[in-house]
Amino acid sequence: MKLALLLVVTTLIISVSSDGEDLYKLLGVARDATVKEIRKAFKGLAVKLHPDKNKDDPDADAKFIKLTHAYDVLKEPDSRKQYDLYGETTDRAQTKYHSYSYYRDQFGLYDDDPLIVTLSKADYEVNVLDKNQAWFINFYSPQCHHCHDLAPTWRKLAADLEGVVRVAAVNCEEDFVLCHQLSIEAYPTLLYYEKEAHMYEGERYRASKGFADLKRFVLSKLTVDVQKITKDAWSVSKGNQWLLFMCGSSGDCPELETQKKLAAILDGLMMVGVIEDETLSSEIYKDQTSVVFWQIGEDAKAHPITGSDSKEILDNVLDLLPNPVAITEVDFKEIRRKLRSDEEQPWLLCFYLGTATELNLQLKRLPTMISDIQIGLVHCGRSSSLCSSLHVSHYPAWGILKEGGAFELHHGRDVLYEVAAFARDSSASTNLHAISPADFHNIKEEGGAWFIDWYAPWCPPCRKLMPEMRRASQHFNPEQVKFGTIDCTLHTGLCNREGIRSYPTTVFYNGTKPKQHFHGTLSESGIVEFVDDMINPSVITLDSANFVKLMRKPESEMWLVDYYAPWCGPCQQLSTQWRIVAKQMKSFENVKIAQVDCVENSDLCSAQNIRSYPTIRLYPFDSKGLNSVAMYGGHRDALSLRNWIMSFLPTSVHALSSKDFRSKILNRNPMTPWLVDYYAPWCGPCLQFEPDFRMVSDKLEGIVNSGKVNCEIDRNFCIEMRVTSYPTVILYFNSQNWYHISSRNPEDIVARVKNLIEDNKNRILHDEF
Repeated sequence: MKLALLLVVTTLIISVSSDGEDLYKLLGVARDATVKEIRKAFKGLAVKLHPDKNKDDPDADAKFIKLTHAYDVLKEPDSRKQYDLYGETTDRAQTKYHSYSYYRDQFGLYDDDPLIVTLSKADYEVNVLDKNQAWFINFYSPQCHHCHDLAPTWRKLAADLEGVVRVAAVNCEEDFVLCHQLSIEAYPTLLYYEKEAHMYEGERYRASKGFADLKRFVLSKLTVDVQKITKDAWSVSKGNQWLLFMCGSSGDCPELETQKKLAAILDGLMMVGVIEDETLSSEIYKDQTSVVFWQIGEDAKAHPITGSDSKEILDNVLDLLPNPVAITEVDFKEIRRKLRSDEEQPWLLCFYLGTATELNLQLKRLPTMISDIQIGLVHCGRSSSLCSSLHVSHYPAWGILKEGGAFELHHGRDVLYEVAAFARDSSASTNLHAISPADFHNIKEEGGAWFIDWYAPWCPPCRKLMPEMRRASQHFNPEQVKFGTIDCTLHTGLCNREGIRSYPTTVFYNGTKPKQHFHGTLSESGIVEFVDDMINPSVITLDSANFVKLMRKPESEMWLVDYYAPWCGPCQQLSTQWRIVAKQMKSFENVKIAQVDCVENSDLCSAQNIRSYPTIRLYPFDSKGLNSVAMYGGHRDALSLRNWIMSFLPTSVHALSSKDFRSKILNRNPMTPWLVDYYAPWCGPCLQFEPDFRMVSDKLEGIVNSGKVNCEIDRNFCIEMRVTSYPTVILYFNSQNWYHISSRNPEDIVARVKNLIEDNKNRILHDEF
């Protein structure tokens, strides 16, 4: 069935007035609900409240339109973000809904299946780009009868391969853009992603879609290792934890499929092997058995394992592994007390309802991955007040109690390796705090430096930023700056009062100083660089009190000043580039990079006739105060700004023609070495390197002569000098003694040149002796 299939649906289009109802409450979901939870809740309500089933209710249409409208808003990240921040932004919205049979039989074929992951455009890439898990994905349309025919088989496959591979589905009626992006042209289309595959590297499955063929395909893709163990190999390997298949002539050995499935499921928890040597089998376990669990510890021991298939064997093995500790509300308070006084290790807590059977494999594998973190179970049915106070709203949920007593919830996927990574990062990030409105009020009152991330837990970019925040926080002592997170789904009023307009929004606060929004790269290095610059600013902040520094500028200084307004979008974009320029120009002591906030200092900016933002002015050398000024009107990136600034600086770099080069370097033995930059004016890297070469020239003035050769003009000469790429930097002692400088970093070039000059002096002295 082609994507261009004509959809025949019963729809009703009506104008809806916004009455201020909470859309989350309307669907009965938490504000941090996942898309799958929202879809599942809507489907349940749709089947019950559809007008086709409530013909006696005159308000049935209006009620159902509200539900459909709530679903339409909350299922898409962009519209959900707008709703979270601003509520209903229009008085009327156009809404349509399908017939009752659609919601009953076709809407989200796999939404109710706990083993099949429903993927969407918002989370597709972050899921399939998984170095620890392979994915098998079914792209379908609810209108496609072949998709309905495959559905029971797909559910059976997910149950049979649970833990072996992640089985998923994408509804192409709901995520048409994603399906089009992946060139899905027919339904159903099945894609298989190996571990660490990229988004467009899914392998199309083209064989029969019967259960046996699908399972055979997946098992053929597994790269797990079931080792054959000899007596010599066992003497070396028995210090590890093993699941052993006794496959001698008298044993009832599990079939190869069962072996491979268990090896995939237990990968990272224990090794899996086959023993065909009956003597070795009897040494390990004297009685006849087909499966043995070799448990290590103070007293290594073999346990016979019963079971006719992989699931039974797995359950019996896991039952022999130690269970996590059950944590009550009293226990939680005692652990937190000990953590605050450094008497306890961090705890990873799993919050759940019902039984923890489904979590069994994860809970048993985690201790091997986070051995220095204790693991506990909190039953939220028995400890409801504790779970409520910690804002646990879905199950299972994971949280870390870390050194100092801080608590942090995991908002990523419920995937083993992500949970383990969260536990490691969060427990190490003792300088990252979850902040409440009361905490934020105290921060504003007490002052101090804080870098705060305003986020929503359902927002994909927010989840991507969170581990970067944790790692960035580890670079700073709390005495320098503290890091915090504020959940805008829990604290909507605070986020509105603070003018949060998007997720994530990251802001640096420092007492009474104006807050600074971060607009750079949302990565560990980007955050560290920004925060470090906020603590140790490279940009001078001018205001009405200290603007006199510029007014009294001596002729020996040059100032570059950005007049800006905090609310101005281009000013915000410039701010990151401005800090980069300031750092790059730091080695020029007489060049000052400054900024003026024209909202805080409106009279000052008015007196300077500032009429637009940002306004960039340069006050050059050889002029006092504000007597001479140059206006900048070029691109506002760091490279363009730096090149413009450098054009105002005196330079010691000589422009060399081929004739100059021969007379000054080739035809004589210069007393002072020459450092030469070969370039072409059309070469992008050459343009980027030019300011750096000028910095090098200034730092080496008196040690070397600096020159540059335009290889566009003197092309034949550059070929003669064996220059094959631009820029090329060469240090010449004479025509026979020269060295290529490979680095483009100014500090590295200066250090390399000085070392070469010292080596050359030593060699000359040695030759003289």
